[in-house]
Amino acid sequence: MNILEKLFGSAARVKILKLFLLSPEKVFTPKEASKILKISKNAASKEIRLLVSINFLKKRPNGLVLSPTFSFLLALRTLLISASPVSREKMLKFFKNKGKIKLLVLGGVFTDDFFVDILDGSKRLDLLIAGELKKGAVEKFIRKMEAEVGKELNWTLLGTREFEQRFAMHDKLLRDLFDYPHEFLINKLGVE
Repeated sequence: MNILEKLFGSAARVKILKLFLLSPEKVFTPKEASKILKISKNAASKEIRLLVSINFLKKRPNGLVLSPTFSFLLALRTLLISASPVSREKMLKFFKNKGKIKLLVLGGVFTDDFFVDILDGSKRLDLLIAGELKKGAVEKFIRKMEAEVGKELNWTLLGTREFEQRFAMHDKLLRDLFDYPHEFLINKLGVE
């Protein structure tokens, strides 16, 4: 159990808080939340009842949504989102053992600039991977990361040659990542 889980009483509660904070306009049912976050339906329902009772969540006919009038919304968002969503060491360990990876770049949810993305509706990449890797293994790892982060990640896996071609032609997807705060975990291509 990490510090936030101890502070907030349960891993399920932390995951549900993050899910709604990272997707403030999205409506989720308890069943959808439990599936996305890989927690039991009972745990999701219990935590959601508590969060509705304190006005963190609002009931809608088709599910639940973050309450924009929750008193501590900004403070809670700052605390939960600024805490590293996924261990960089864990990502490095996975990717270093999965083929010939040349580039691993974090953006979006992994940066301090993420609040701007939420407010302006940006869909920038959270994760860019370039190299020769097996997509199935990467997808499985990404799903685990999404459950930890509490948000569906915007990510792409490009072959080295495709990345270099797209980078050379100033591809919008790549520019939207590199023109904003980002972090290189692996950079064997010398990208700046």
